[in-house]
Amino acid sequence: MFWRAALLVKVLFINTLYAPYAIGGAERVVQSLAEGITEAGHEAVVVATAPGKGTRAAWVNGAKVHYVGLRNLYWPFGERKNPAALKPLWHALDTHQFWMASAVDRILDTERPDLVHTHNLSGFSTLVWRYVKQCGLPLIHTLHDYYLLCPKATMFRANKNCRRPCIRCSPYALPRRYDSNLVDEVTGVSKFVLERHLSHHYFHTTPRKEVIRNGYETKVAASWSGTQSLPVRFGYLGRLDPSKGLEVLLDSVSRLPHGSWHLRIGGNGWAEYESHLRDKYEAPAIEFLGYVETDPFFEVIDVLVVPSVWEEPSGRVISEALSHGVPVIGSRTGGIPELVENERTGFVFDNKSSIDLAAKMRTCIEDPSMIGYMRHECLKKAKRLLPEVITAQYLEAYAEVVRDR
Repeated sequence: MFWRAALLVKVLFINTLYAPYAIGGAERVVQSLAEGITEAGHEAVVVATAPGKGTRAAWVNGAKVHYVGLRNLYWPFGERKNPAALKPLWHALDTHQFWMASAVDRILDTERPDLVHTHNLSGFSTLVWRYVKQCGLPLIHTLHDYYLLCPKATMFRANKNCRRPCIRCSPYALPRRYDSNLVDEVTGVSKFVLERHLSHHYFHTTPRKEVIRNGYETKVAASWSGTQSLPVRFGYLGRLDPSKGLEVLLDSVSRLPHGSWHLRIGGNGWAEYESHLRDKYEAPAIEFLGYVETDPFFEVIDVLVVPSVWEEPSGRVISEALSHGVPVIGSRTGGIPELVENERTGFVFDNKSSIDLAAKMRTCIEDPSMIGYMRHECLKKAKRLLPEVITAQYLEAYAEVVRDR
């Protein structure tokens, strides 16, 4: 009944990108949430960057979207390679984006929302938080990555995870840490990403802190017969990049009995690295598929392997696998162990050890019935990640922030 009252009827979302410019998990999460609260009877307004100049508005599935032309040295979200020499200056301008924050301020004045929910802020900067608070509005921020700590948003450099912002990142990180105390509630898509920020004194005075995971619609693979036989079909889906741990995976399968496994690799990457992988690990049972559609891919694998070296905050591909009833063998790093319950929805392994990963894969080969058991557990867990469940959690968070204020 609270949400049918007039206490909150309009939420303004701010995210770096939005459909049709969506390229990652955060964009899909924001779109799902905006459409979800609209279906629940509330009003959603979205502000996102766009190529070109000026500001234009459009309606996307019931949500009003303001596309603000990015004012910086270049548009970094396209396929064109940007000059490396200009990146430090681009990030410096992005740390204090007065022009973009001013555009948001004008939209706030026009739209007059009841609450502002920010997500990825690359292109806008945390300066938008100051304008939101000048308007006296409740403010929630969701952590999808490490943008506030690292301009690349990865905290991964020279094939190593960074324990803290380095000397290069500190000039960008310090103003963002200061501004973080303007937020009324901070949510993380995993406990790991939330605690990483809190450990570096972000959101020190923010009164409300909680984990709300990314949602995904359940889609059971229609091709599963209910029984499991050899060879076990393992799969990898994602970018072909050294940070993703592909070489650990490929070293692992070389340790498995011949004829007992098949590995399908979906995704593209740097041409040179992809060519290196194909040449070094050429084998009849290893299939490089290139770009693939998600749903058909999960219909032709039995187990997904997520061997990431870098500390992924959450890993949307894991939620996708769970929603299809596909168990996951994931590295024990970042937010991955929070989604993969060992021996229930999959296994976790030491991300630096191909021996440990091979042992977990061998377990699936030696006892295929376990895959069937884990499929049921995956679908049970996926029900807790349905978009309507996640939307309800955010609506409750909005209500609490409004009550607190």
